[in-house]
Amino acid sequence: MLFCDLVGSTEIASHLDPEQWRELVGEYHRAAAQAIERFGGSVAQYLGDGVMAYFGWPEAHDNDAERAARAGLAILDAISKLNEHPTRPKLSARIGINSGAVVVGAGVDKGADVFGDTPNIAARVQTVAEPGTVVITDAVQRLVSGVFVVEDRGAQALKGIERPVQLYRVVQPSGVRGRFEAAAVTRGLTPFVGREDELRLLMSRWERALEGEGQVALIIGEAGIGKSRLVQRLHEQIAGTPHTWVEAAAGAFFQNTPFHAVTEMLRELLAWRGDESAEEQLTQLETRLVLAGLKPAEALPLIAPLLNLPIPAKYPPLLLSPEQQRRRLLVTLVEWMVGHARIQPLVIATEDLHWADPSTLEPIGLLAEQGAKARLLLLYTARPEFHPPWLPRAHHTQLTLNRLSVRDVRTMVREVAGQNALSAETTAAVVERTSGVPLFVEELTRAVLESSDAKLGGHQIPVTL
Repeated sequence: MLFCDLVGSTEIASHLDPEQWRELVGEYHRAAAQAIERFGGSVAQYLGDGVMAYFGWPEAHDNDAERAARAGLAILDAISKLNEHPTRPKLSARIGINSGAVVVGAGVDKGADVFGDTPNIAARVQTVAEPGTVVITDAVQRLVSGVFVVEDRGAQALKGIERPVQLYRVVQPSGVRGRFEAAAVTRGLTPFVGREDELRLLMSRWERALEGEGQVALIIGEAGIGKSRLVQRLHEQIAGTPHTWVEAAAGAFFQNTPFHAVTEMLRELLAWRGDESAEEQLTQLETRLVLAGLKPAEALPLIAPLLNLPIPAKYPPLLLSPEQQRRRLLVTLVEWMVGHARIQPLVIATEDLHWADPSTLEPIGLLAEQGAKARLLLLYTARPEFHPPWLPRAHHTQLTLNRLSVRDVRTMVREVAGQNALSAETTAAVVERTSGVPLFVEELTRAVLESSDAKLGGHQIPVTL
């Protein structure tokens, strides 16, 4: 639950005509609602100049805590844009976010009300946040650990709340691509268990790619089944062979952002540190294009806009229609990747294609069809609902990850538990409840270890799931 409230609104309103104040608050409400809805939330109520929003109801996602935090930061960005108007008073907001179990039911006005401590705590967190900040509780931090850069604000006593609540200020996204990468950063990875046959298959495809027989491997599996872990393990296995490894991911937040994963892949291929000037970035881009056998005068004006770079004046303008320009861009991207693979074997790992926008799938499909004679391995992951838009070829492999065997699950439980051996009864309960899904095994085992009696309750589900 997210609460957002304007700071000093009474004083601002006293200096404005009521109509002006209503217009200003209306613009702020619209900006906040757009940010909330953009990240899959739902505005529950407008409380004067405050906003209350739900994430997880009426529609649930597997990352609602992350969505709420991103929405909070987006609201602050939207307010800063409103403040760019020179003649209007400057607005500032405080945002508090909490997560927990609630009951949602019909209220007196036939709308949906939330019952429980969760909204009360979220509202109190908002009141102690500093102006222009997003503050979250430890319950939210546990769900987004590693995904954001946060500042520890310590345990604070909140009015009407019995115990002090540990708070954190959300500074900015950390840059990790998702839950798997965040877990790897914050607590390390569980040792690789099972999937030896699948790994051998991918290794054989890598060896063929090294011989100049380009390969495409599409890894299909449900959420938490271990797709990212398998890709990461392959990366470890081939580390000793000279090659270029480039990672990108389609994201649930970027389904309407054209070429999002492609742009991410290009930035990683160019290995920008992030502190270069636009001129330095353009010089590096020119160099990479020449090395790949492309003519910068033809390729750079097409690719620079993807990377938010200005086109230097020395390049003639593109006299192409938008459709011709799009087609030429797709061809140029494929030529660049194939050209790079001539210099050094190239692996492009693109995750979560089920979230990819159509613009991203076009060059991916072209590479899948035209990369058969390059030292190129294309690794893709997706959930079962994804259907590849390209035609199957002899150099394509589709790998469906099944659930782990009982033996592998028991091994995982031992690895996660470490020195804290679980009873045979508890281990058997974890095996039964998790149905061989690795993420569930990890999280349920950790939940058992964190509980006081180290037993698995009949209806216990970790909040991380």
